[in-house]
Amino acid sequence: MELVLKKQRIRSTKNTWTGLVSFLLSLVALTGINLGLIFEVDILPELVFTKIPFISLLLGIIGLFTKRRSRAFAIMGISLSVFIFVFFIMMFGLAWTINPKP
Repeated sequence: MELVLKKQRIRSTKNTWTGLVSFLLSLVALTGINLGLIFEVDILPELVFTKIPFISLLLGIIGLFTKRRSRAFAIMGISLSVFIFVFFIMMFGLAWTINPKP
């Protein structure tokens, strides 16, 4: 008796362009934040902290609703955008807890 394995069709799914752009924008924002913190210089602070991650979050959500396409980059873009927002909130929240005059 021979063991016959059926060849499974490997679907090649294409990535969504909105998911890819979402991921790339999140990486740009994260790079801007890191460069700003390392060199202690505000490199487009309003753009990096609010506008780019918000646009990335919207594009990632749009990328989640596409059919028959891979959603991996959309999920990674949303994750990085949410991380940036949480980091921003935690950074300011913890900074406000410092009491300069005890």
